[in-house]
Parts: sequence; structure tokens; C-alpha cells
Amino acid sequence: MNLKFARALGVLGSVLCTANVALALPLTQWETYVPGEEQEALDTTKDLMGFMKKDYTDQDKRMFRDAHPRGIGCVAAKFTVNSDLGKIYQTGVFAKPGKSYDAIIRFSGSLGPAGDNVTDARGMSIKLFDVPGTKLLEDQPNAVTHDFIQINAPTFPAPNAHDFAGLVKIKANPAYIVRFLAESPIGHALVLKNALALAGRNPNNGKSLAQMQFFSMSPYLLKGDAINTPIKFSSRPCGPVAAGELNGSETELRDDLQERLSKSSLCFKFALQFFTPGRGLEVEDASDNWTTDKAPFIDFAEITIPQQNFRTDQKLRYCDALSFQPWHAIAQHQPLGNINRVRKIVYEAISNYRHKANMEAGLYAEPVSLAPWNALTDPTYSVWKDVKIPAASH
Repeated sequence: MNLKFARALGVLGSVLCTANVALALPLTQWETYVPGEEQEALDTTKDLMGFMKKDYTDQDKRMFRDAHPRGIGCVAAKFTVNSDLGKIYQTGVFAKPGKSYDAIIRFSGSLGPAGDNVTDARGMSIKLFDVPGTKLLEDQPNAVTHDFIQINAPTFPAPNAHDFAGLVKIKANPAYIVRFLAESPIGHALVLKNALALAGRNPNNGKSLAQMQFFSMSPYLLKGDAINTPIKFSSRPCGPVAAGELNGSETELRDDLQERLSKSSLCFKFALQFFTPGRGLEVEDASDNWTTDKAPFIDFAEITIPQQNFRTDQKLRYCDALSFQPWHAIAQHQPLGNINRVRKIVYEAISNYRHKANMEAGLYAEPVSLAPWNALTDPTYSVWKDVKIPAASH
């Protein structure tokens, strides 16, 4: 038994033995507890870790994320709150109109093994620096970062963690689809349809990352002295973006993004949708689409990605070692709903499992600034251009 395998088994055992804790903070008025949530989280975590051990550790390969393992790349950015933001909205990261935060953004693909040229859902995860306030993750309360997790589709494929767990079981054993459909023929057929559409029929396929709109999918809280309501958030291009032609390679999105950032900056508007009672907007159902006719977007901030070279082995590897998760947040932006409550256990356990299996104790500590990123100045790009999922240890 090699050292990496032994450590991975130890991590798996310790996580499953110690994770039997409350899922999240006390429920808000918009949430409803689902009996068995805690066990659902533990069972799903165990199943996902089993995939990761099989795909990576058992093959003595570097372990990638379970969710969005395909790292297209990270970029340094600025997140600037609108200077004319209304006083009612001035809370949390939006407390000071005009304030700019340094940020690092990870763009990703959800499938593996898969290159950029495979139809897939894409992610845009934002990590802000110098965000004051206690964070909701118990093991990182004093972190100075805050994460916004997004994907280029407005809804989650499953309404709740139980149905998502069914998708995980089908992945492990395709024959389970019979039991899954028998449990709820219409509802679960829709879940399967949604899961297939998220990747294969995503309207953003074939587009540059610079052209895409990204969504939180699930609801969050916006809470302050003058406001207390569920919201969803989204990042969209500030204006029309020239399409360009992708090169058809496994790194076509990374190459396109680097080509654009070699010539000019990129800009995204960060906007919020607001929950309104009686308009058919769901908080507990993560597959519910808050359409803009019911909940229009209001711009809150602007994201600027300046010219830079992110396509280097050093920066791609550093990007892969970062962690992003919905509960790495301050209380004013608490994640809401069953899916998010279960994600609290699953994301944290999977992240710790991955890093310790990779023996990256010196790499995965939550950063406090962009300084470590800015210090990565070696322009070499030779290994990570060919990285596949799963990938050999480098």
C-alpha cells in the first residue's frame, strides 16, 4: 500500500466518522428542513469519495475535484461595487459603494475526462479578498476571503439532495436508473433530462467564456439593516463580445481566454435577482428557474479581468489547488435551501479529502491575498496543456 493510498483511506475514514454534525445554521423563514438531510449528505459524500479513490488514488494519480475537475484556468480580477448602489442594498460585500476587492476567478468544466472541446457545463467561481466578517465555515471563521460559485446555466438539475443522490447512484451503477424512475416516474425523468441538458444541450457550448452568462443556480440570502430576502446572483458580459473562432483543441477555451487577455481586459456585470412572495419563486427547489419576468436582475458590481498571462504551469497548478465552496461566505450572504445545506458537508469533506490525498498541505491553505499568485512569474507552459482528467501526478 503506497503512502498516498494509505493517507486517502485515512482521510475517508476520519471524514465519515466525524461529519455527523448539524448541516447549517438555523433555518430561515423561507426554508423547510428535509428529514434525513444529514444522512443524505454523508451517503453522497461517501459515494463521491469512492469515485475519486477509484479514478485517482487507486491508479496512483493526482486527485482532481469531484465537481468541475477540469480547470480551464484562474485569472486575477477586480470586483468593484457600483458607486450608485442604493442604501437599502449596502450590506455584506456591497456595504461600501465604489469599494474594489482583489479577486481570483476559476473557470472550469464540469465533466471528466473531458477537454474544452467537449460539450459541457462551465463554471465561474469568484474568490474575493479582504472581506471582513466571520465566515460560516467552522474551520475557517477568520478567513479574509468570500466565494461566489456560478455555472453557465440558471438552475440545478435536481430539485433537492435526495434526487441528486439518485444521479450519483446511477453513475455508480447504471442499473439503479430503474429504481430511480420507479420512485417518481415523472419527476425523476425530468431530473435525468435536466442533467443531460446541463452539459449536452447547454446553449453556451461552442462559445468563448468571455461571451457566457453564469448563474448561482441556487438561492442565497441578502441580509442587512434594511433588507432580508433570498436572492440569486449572476455574472454576464458588460456588453457585446466578439465571437471569434475556437481552435477545436482540448484547450480551446483556455487558449481563447488567454488570446483575449493578451490583447485587452474583459468585463462582467455582477447582478442580483430578488425573491418576491406569490410569484412562484422557490427557495427549497434548486431546479426552479427564477425567470427575469418574475425576478429581473439588478446590477450590483462590475468584474474587471485585466490583461495578463495566466496560461503557465505554475498558475494552472496553483489554480487547481484552490478551494471554492458556497459556505465560504459571511452571514449576510448565507446559502439557502436543501441543496446548499447538504453542499456544506459534501464540499468541505471532498475538498479536505482531495488535498490530503495529494499531500498538498503546503498549497491548499486559504490564501489571504493575490501575492502568492503574483509571485508565480515562470512563463513555462508545457505540462498542463496536456493535462487530462484523471491526470498523472506531476
